[in-house]
Amino acid sequence: MKRSRFGLSSLFLLLLFSSPFWLNAQRFEFALIGDMPYQDVDVEKFENLVVELNQDRRIKWVMHTGDIKTGATPCTEAYFQSRLNLYQKIKKPFIITPGDNEWTDCHRPGAGKFQPLERLALLRKMFYPNPRVTLGQKPMPISTQMDVKGFEAYPENQRWQKKGVWFVTCHIVGSQNGLLPFAGRTEADDEEVKDRVAAAISWLKDTFRKAKDAPGLFIMIHANPQLEKAANAAASKGFYDFLAVLEEEVIRFGKPVVLAHGDSHYFRYDKPLVNRKTKKRIENFTRLEAFGASDIHWIRVLVNAKDPNVFNIKQQLVKANFER
Repeated sequence: MKRSRFGLSSLFLLLLFSSPFWLNAQRFEFALIGDMPYQDVDVEKFENLVVELNQDRRIKWVMHTGDIKTGATPCTEAYFQSRLNLYQKIKKPFIITPGDNEWTDCHRPGAGKFQPLERLALLRKMFYPNPRVTLGQKPMPISTQMDVKGFEAYPENQRWQKKGVWFVTCHIVGSQNGLLPFAGRTEADDEEVKDRVAAAISWLKDTFRKAKDAPGLFIMIHANPQLEKAANAAASKGFYDFLAVLEEEVIRFGKPVVLAHGDSHYFRYDKPLVNRKTKKRIENFTRLEAFGASDIHWIRVLVNAKDPNVFNIKQQLVKANFER
């Protein structure tokens, strides 16, 4: 019988490079949620979601786009702690960016008529006790803008990378990014917006610079920044400067970029950003909005550094939370 020239070493290499294990080495998954639990009646649903996330071994971490409650519920330390206790039930690294309901809108009567900047200080203290690691029962190391000279006040702006793909959070909130008027608003409130936006822009630019050779970049903010109106300063009040830099950096980067946000409670995955100069759609940019409010579900983000799209999206509906 004629002996094959295809030796054992060749067979081993073939199996190694074609096996699912080898292919999966460049893949990983994470979960995206936001604006939840919005009301106390949704806590049980949120706990159903946590059970599902904890049982999914493929999920590497959970990201939350902010808004831990409605804008009409109390901004007390006890209420914040109750939400934090819920999030700490997640047996994964947990990353959250602030929403407007937990500080910007705390001046509202139903929220307790708190001074927003005072609530922001409390929020940072409670939710970013050690900003160099995530929340969650299995925290992971993470970088923070707090370690950058001149930006020590922003522990919530964080970033990390996996398989060469970069992830970054920027503190951009709803209520026109904190510009909405309210009784008792002071110059300090106006200065906070200006300084926070400048910090977010600096952090975004620096991340794109560090990620220049990365296959993709995933950005998370809270606000729905009116991407469809990005070219109009009046229509995108509060977001215009941030979006102008985002557009410029995305075009220069030339590879897949996802901007995830919450705020308007409407799951969507689309391409709304248009180049202001050419009026053409920016194809390498994608917007992803998380489920929110009464829709207590989550989004699975599948990442493959070798895939031209890098990020693939799959909605995950929690069966126990379907309305009956």
